[in-house]
Order: sequence, then C-alpha cells, then structure tokens
Amino acid sequence: MTLELDDPMLVKVERNMREPLVEAGAIVVALPRDTPPDAIPDLLEDLDGILLSGGEDVDPGHYGEERHPKVNTVTPEHDAFELALARAALEQGVPILGICRGSQVLAVADGGSLVQDVPSQVEGSGTHMVDWPTLADAEPGDHWHRVSVEPGSRLAGWVGDGEPLINSFHHQAVARTGERLRPVAFAEDGVVEATESAPDAPFAVGLQWHNEFMWRRDGRWLGPFRDLVDAARRRAAARG
Repeated sequence: MTLELDDPMLVKVERNMREPLVEAGAIVVALPRDTPPDAIPDLLEDLDGILLSGGEDVDPGHYGEERHPKVNTVTPEHDAFELALARAALEQGVPILGICRGSQVLAVADGGSLVQDVPSQVEGSGTHMVDWPTLADAEPGDHWHRVSVEPGSRLAGWVGDGEPLINSFHHQAVARTGERLRPVAFAEDGVVEATESAPDAPFAVGLQWHNEFMWRRDGRWLGPFRDLVDAARRRAAARG
C-alpha cells in the first residue's frame, strides 16, 4: 500500500489501511509516495496487489487542465510515482484498489479526469467534505450519505440488497473514466463515488469513500479488501 510518510495522521492512516488487509490475509508492504518511478518494475516482481491510499490532490496538469483556485497541495514526486504505479498495474493486470485520492489516481492513470472542486463545480452538490476527526471517529450522521450502485457490479455484490450509506471526506472526485474503468456508484448530486473494471477484467476498483473506517461497523465493507487479496493470490498462483 502507498503512504505519505510526512502525513501528520500517518500512524492512524497506516493502521486503518493495514488492518483490513491483514484481516483479509495479506502480507502488507508500505510503499512511500516519494519512491522513484524507475523502481516500479522491480517492485511489481515482488508484489501481487496494490492499494492506493488517500491524500493530497492530484495535479490537474496530469489530465490536461489548468489548476482550479481550490486545488490544495500537490506534490510532483508523489503524483509521478503513484500514477506510474497505477498505469503499470492496469497494463499488467496487477489487482489494484484505490481509496479516496487513490481512486482519483487510478482514474487519471487510466486516462480519465477529475472534478477539481466538487462544491464549486458541481451544481447542487451535497456535503462531501468534513473534518478528518469527524470522519474517522463518528457514527453515521450528517457527514454520511447514500449512493446508488450499478446492478451486477462488484460493488453491488459487496453491499448486497441494502442501500449503502457511506462516509465522505473529499472535495475532488472522478469526472471521467478512461478505457478500463467505468462508474458504478453515484451520490444523489451525481458525483461519481466508485469506479471499477469490467467483471471479466483484472481487479481494479476505486472507492471515493473511506471504507477502512467502516468495515468493523459493517462487515460488508471488508469485501473490497478481501477481493483485492483474493485477486492477488490468484495472480501469485498463476505466476508460480
């Protein structure tokens, strides 16, 4: 899994990302976001799956747009590593799960683009941004919202028959997907909340919400982590 080592929330972020992967049976390796992209071929010789975690904004230059005034901190070396890692994973069929920023990185790596600031660019947008402590610790409330899910998607299999209620901590979102991904969940205001590859394609999923804070409360949300690990095991077995 990728991590920002300068993140003041690193201890909490690392633990909350690692624990559901371990619960699903993974051996977790942390990849600092400032890892040089030329290390990726060697990394993928040893890794069977990838989780892209949350963090700062992706530079809009990577999808051919000028920077919106509301874009927060961007770090070129972080974008360079994670975008190259995601592209390589998609091209080589390495199972990959993106959460929050990770979902956005995955979409841009696939040739898509982002809504740079949901509140100012999506008419009628609801609340998508809350304080981090509220998101991490609180029970469902005003900072949670419902999403509609595409029938037959991996996501639909995870959530079952119940209407999913998700947390929300983001001001950017996927605007357009590329060749391999498709939108499979939307907020009531139309914001894309999840993307994934076709069911018969290698595992690639982007979730805009933070299910790493949800799975202990609602076991359905361990599903994305479990299926990532299962796909990684199948890849490892196929490689011998």
